[in-house]
Amino acid sequence: MSTLSELTTKADYIASKNNHLKSQWRAYQNSLIQAVTQSNKKINHEFVCGEEQDIRFLLFNHFTISIHLSDDFYSQDIVYSLNMAHGNNEEADFKAFAHARLSEEGYVDDHVDIREKSAVLEHYLNKIAAIYQCLFDSLHSNQPIKPQLEKLLIQEEKLA
Repeated sequence: MSTLSELTTKADYIASKNNHLKSQWRAYQNSLIQAVTQSNKKINHEFVCGEEQDIRFLLFNHFTISIHLSDDFYSQDIVYSLNMAHGNNEEADFKAFAHARLSEEGYVDDHVDIREKSAVLEHYLNKIAAIYQCLFDSLHSNQPIKPQLEKLLIQEEKLA
C-alpha cells in the first residue's frame, strides 16, 4: 500500500511532467504564430484567434486550420485539422489531416527545435502543403474543391 508521502511524490512528478509539456506546447505555439505573422512569404495565410488550447490560421480568407495537442492527458500528439463546415452559419467541423509529435526536450518530430522559428515554419508548411496541393489541383482541373479535400482527410483517417 502506498503512503501519503509516496503518493505526494508521484503526484508532484506527474504534475511536473505535464506542466513541462504544456510549457513546450506554449513555446511551439508562440514560435509558429510569430513565424507565420512575421513571414514575408506570400502564402495567403493569417493568424486568427483560436479557442481554448488551439491556434488557428485562415487560408485565402476561407479555410481555417486548427492546431492543438490531442485531448489525452499528457498527449504529445500535435493534431493539424481543417474546418470542413460550409460558411459561417454552420458549426465548425474540424477534421485531422496531419499529426506531429512534441517532445519534452522541445522538438517536433524529433528534429525541429521549437524555438527556431524558421524551422517551425518550414515544418508547418510541409504539414499543410497537402492542403495547398489539393486546392491547386482542384482549381487547375476546374473541379470542386470540397470533394478533393474530403479525399485528403479520408486518407489521413486511414493512416491514423
